[in-house]
Amino acid sequence: MTIKFNPIAQLKYILLMFLAGLISCEDDVREVYLYKKGTIEATASNTAIKSGETITYTDSSTKIRAIKWTFQGGAPGASIEPNVEVKYTKGGTFTTTLEITHVDNTIQKKTFTIEVEAPATPPIVIPADALKIYSDNPDFTKTAPVLNWVSSNQFVIKEVADDGYEGAFRNFTLPAAAPATEAKWAMAILQFVNFTDISSYTYINMAVRTTSTGKIRFRMKDASNTGYVEFDATSNLYGLKRDGAWNMVKIPIADYKKQNVALDLTKIKDILVLRSVDPEDVRALNNYTFDIDHIYLSKQ
Repeated sequence: MTIKFNPIAQLKYILLMFLAGLISCEDDVREVYLYKKGTIEATASNTAIKSGETITYTDSSTKIRAIKWTFQGGAPGASIEPNVEVKYTKGGTFTTTLEITHVDNTIQKKTFTIEVEAPATPPIVIPADALKIYSDNPDFTKTAPVLNWVSSNQFVIKEVADDGYEGAFRNFTLPAAAPATEAKWAMAILQFVNFTDISSYTYINMAVRTTSTGKIRFRMKDASNTGYVEFDATSNLYGLKRDGAWNMVKIPIADYKKQNVALDLTKIKDILVLRSVDPEDVRALNNYTFDIDHIYLSKQ
């Protein structure tokens, strides 16, 4: 069967279909938003500080998937936290880098240049009547008989080329792993090759740097007798501090004799013996690290 429209009915049908199409298109209209990428934003509380000071870094980036900070020359050396306080203990020019991975896996980086002023160099004090024991100062011309550093038990002795009180220095530290740390005590010796008369001197002086909290004895020995002075972590006796900075320590030689009257100062063999203190166990404390430099005898 064939249906025929008259011209007027046909026109009405076409208009009806057109209006229906318009209504249908309105229902399909959608709002379109352009995608906004994440941004990298961060600040540093300071970029020029003195050694020992801290800088606070703050990340305020957007659309973050992961954060990674890298702090050259600082402690900590890295972090994944948005807010970090970093301490700088040595002078120099350092770079801090923030790497942001955004939610769309794109990566952006931001860097900071940090200037750290080095600590002031301590004054080199050399009495005219001093007897050199260990020094890198070329003006320190009076030299004792030949000496040797000897690791008697556990201490690993290293000479470090720079960052000393006056240049190179000796570092005494314990090995980190067994079997080297099986013994509970540690000792190292600065020893004259020949017996030496030090009876005309009043003080033994040395620069010491440490953060160790362990007790330590500085001993002196003739052929058979030993005298010593003992340091704990809190007393700052004779100027020995545990603050991680170089400190000059000045010990009356009479105090070695006071501890042992039999000590013969005219025939000293071991001028400086570093010895841990029983019953402390260096394996438990694990922080017996001492830097030694600028050792000399003086009369005042």
